[in-house]
Amino acid sequence: MRPAMPIMLALATVSSLAASGAAQTRYDQAISSDTPGALDVREAWDCDRIRPEYSDWLDAGNSPESWRHVGKTYRDHESGELYTWQDWLDWAEEAGCFAGYTPKGALQPNALIGGAITVFGASLIAIHNGSGPKSPG
Repeated sequence: MRPAMPIMLALATVSSLAASGAAQTRYDQAISSDTPGALDVREAWDCDRIRPEYSDWLDAGNSPESWRHVGKTYRDHESGELYTWQDWLDWAEEAGCFAGYTPKGALQPNALIGGAITVFGASLIAIHNGSGPKSPG
């Protein structure tokens, strides 16, 4: 069993180097936050800064996956911290940035509820006034 130990150690070392190399590549390929058009750093995130542009993008019929920040990794040029659009979306959800927002053309939840209540109420009135289905008895 002793001969297997050097092989296991070598495999572990290679795996570790590959993982750290992939992380370094991701870091090196990240877009610096001081690049024009880059997603703002976390400290500057504000619902009113990014949400209107993103909402307009969605309202124009574009897919969320085609948004300009999707799939990119950014690096804070001061701290070196990496962040992505998904990080911003997670933050925006916690901050309530899209509370009550529905893309244009989509039915508002309140409209659906109101419509259902109206149909139900009209049915009850019709039944009560005798214009509903009659019992055979």
